[in-house]
Amino acid sequence: MIAECVGLDIGQTAFKAVRFRRRLTGRESVEYFHQPIPYGRQEYREPAHRTAMLRNFLWQHGLYGSGEIVTALPCQDVFVRTLSFPFRDASKLAQVVPFEMENVGSVLLPARESREGTAHSKESDVLVTAAPKTKIAEHLQFMASADLNPSAITIDGMALFSVSQFLKEEGAQVPGDMAIIDVGASKTTLCLVHEGRPVLLRTVLWGGNHLTHALALRYACSFAEAERRKRAMAVQEIDAWLEPVLKELRVSLQAYESAVHQRLTHCWVSGGGSKLKELSGHMAHQLGLLSVGPRQGFDSNCPRAFSIAFGLSIHPNIVRPRWKSRMAGSNLALDFKTSTDAASTTTDVLKVNRRLALWGGLILAALALLDLSIRVVLKDSTVKDLKRGLQAQYEQTFGPGASPGEELDQARYRVSQLEKGLSAVDGTRYNVLTGLAELVKHVPPGIPLKVRDLAIDGNSIHLEGETTTFDAVEKIKQAFAQDETLHDVSISDTRVGAVPNQVVFRLTYTVQRP
Repeated sequence: MIAECVGLDIGQTAFKAVRFRRRLTGRESVEYFHQPIPYGRQEYREPAHRTAMLRNFLWQHGLYGSGEIVTALPCQDVFVRTLSFPFRDASKLAQVVPFEMENVGSVLLPARESREGTAHSKESDVLVTAAPKTKIAEHLQFMASADLNPSAITIDGMALFSVSQFLKEEGAQVPGDMAIIDVGASKTTLCLVHEGRPVLLRTVLWGGNHLTHALALRYACSFAEAERRKRAMAVQEIDAWLEPVLKELRVSLQAYESAVHQRLTHCWVSGGGSKLKELSGHMAHQLGLLSVGPRQGFDSNCPRAFSIAFGLSIHPNIVRPRWKSRMAGSNLALDFKTSTDAASTTTDVLKVNRRLALWGGLILAALALLDLSIRVVLKDSTVKDLKRGLQAQYEQTFGPGASPGEELDQARYRVSQLEKGLSAVDGTRYNVLTGLAELVKHVPPGIPLKVRDLAIDGNSIHLEGETTTFDAVEKIKQAFAQDETLHDVSISDTRVGAVPNQVVFRLTYTVQRP
């Protein structure tokens, strides 16, 4: 047996496990295991009861001793950032990253994939992660109570990225720009992939149980009855209750796309919530993305409901690609367990060094105290002379009776605030008031326009607004396009708003200044 790994996804309403095996012949087998947890009963939330259920689940399916165990922490418990460096030398990165961030793990991301399929190798991006020690300790304690010692602890968002990488290594045409959305029972996990790399991991605290609760209140029925209704309803019937999670997803997408000035293209909806009728296509449409399908490798055999558990079962530190030359990105292996073990290994050495440092510190402190007392006596008179000179100089500048204090700091603060306020009306550079003035001049008469968001990036103007009709949007575009000083005028993301007679759109144009 070359590789055997069990990915364990511990949720609030179910235990999910995936066992991945690869034999010497290269043949692979994947087994899926699932056990629901009754929702709403207090006893099932107790750690001791959940531990007993988990232990019974593992014994029942023979998962004890069935290979390496990999688990994950949710994104909301983890700090995730990407640092950019102007070089790709691994040895230099190993020296630089600890100075940028302390007590964290880091992974070198693969080079960006261009649209032609080539990679840019001059720069490097490092994915930096950190989890509180208390969260890792709680997770390890829960695993130990179930007689488990996980080989690796990663992040659920990175497990979703591993699924896309696995499909890519199998020859599927996986899009390089994609939003992976895993809809669970209590939360929704988002993983944005841009140019073949994970760039944003986030947890939205909304899941399928929120929708079930809303339906239970709407139809005055039990939670179980509402769950059955939910599985039978079309997505158009529950569209209003999906708006909270769609709003959070739009915010994340627009924030990232505004930062990189590029749009993602595709969307994959996974998790237990993806079983709702037509949910995948509906969420993709609402986010302005294309839903992936068999053409991109996400066919009926792709484990949507077990996506996180499957991504954990193919952890790159345990399951290697079947060929020797590993693909770019296949070594994106985050492991908090390794960091924890390394920290515990160095604890004993640190204790010895601390004792020696303590004795040395006491000796140095005694010598420093003696030296300080001598210096204080010698410099006391010098300090007094300096104070008298400073007071005399201050009175000469600000008048008799004045003394140095907070007044000078307040004056400097107020001057800086005035300078910031004057910069808004400063005519020497293109500012917000100038942009608003030009915008008002080009809006056709009689057409209402409400500006939601206005961003000025040099000569480029990015505006999100709303009006009453699609015809009004077209007239606004024509009015801006006819002006010779405005270039690259484009309208995008035109959609019907949440209230009647409301059309939301994005307007982008470039101002040519003399």
